[in-house]
Amino acid sequence: MQKLYKIVPALGWILIAVMISSCRMQDAKSPEEWFKDTWSGLAGVDTLTFHGKAALWRGENGELEQNLSYTGQMDDHHQLTIRTVIAEGEQKGRLQTSGQRKDEVHEAKLQALNRHWHIVSDPETLGSGLARLNPLEQLEQIQKANKTIKMESGAARGTRVLRIELDSKDALHLMAAGLEEEMNQIREKWDGELAKLPSTKRGKVSSQAEQIYSYGKEQLAQMLNQADIQAVYHLTIDRKTGLPLRLTSESRLAYLSPQGAAQQEMLRTDNRFTNYK
Repeated sequence: MQKLYKIVPALGWILIAVMISSCRMQDAKSPEEWFKDTWSGLAGVDTLTFHGKAALWRGENGELEQNLSYTGQMDDHHQLTIRTVIAEGEQKGRLQTSGQRKDEVHEAKLQALNRHWHIVSDPETLGSGLARLNPLEQLEQIQKANKTIKMESGAARGTRVLRIELDSKDALHLMAAGLEEEMNQIREKWDGELAKLPSTKRGKVSSQAEQIYSYGKEQLAQMLNQADIQAVYHLTIDRKTGLPLRLTSESRLAYLSPQGAAQQEMLRTDNRFTNYK
């Protein structure tokens, strides 16, 4: 019995030493290691919820064009639904699903393939921009891009906050790739609808659709070729689980319109994650 009394306190001290050692190892992790571990940890999550806000400003004077709140629910690891409601009286903007009435729930459904989220919704959702607010896709883009990561001071107890700035060329490339994918998906939807038309009408409508698509793609390429983007993220991590608690972003875009006029936009998002399983 005396030996047992000696062993129990000894085990207690060992446990305390292990815990202290673990804390020191966490403190020794670099900002890059914190992000990598967080990104890897998400791969083991089956379900989660996020609540987000987004606001878009345009012009030199930074006029607010649109703001909205939205929620996201991931299920079965690779199914994601993002929802928002445009309240009665709000102005329709580019972050609102087109073709829908106000005070209705608008949805974007996405599916993950190799950790990239693809839109699987109807054609209206493709052009709404709602899917671009997906914070899980933002984290995937951060992972792929060249970036500078720094640890922010003053984080709340039990958390770490990373400041992440993407390389401007990589940020522009990722944005261009996402927009091009949306355009390709819109074209696929068009092709599906054209196939349902009578053969007597199909040729003319198909020609018109091709002209619209080609013109839009040419305009997009022209604007992106002269565009500049600055993208900065702040990622709050739970030190205990290593999973994201919050992800905010600020993206500033400067480009020339098809008429050659200088344009400026700023998009801010704020997402908070809960209900991990």
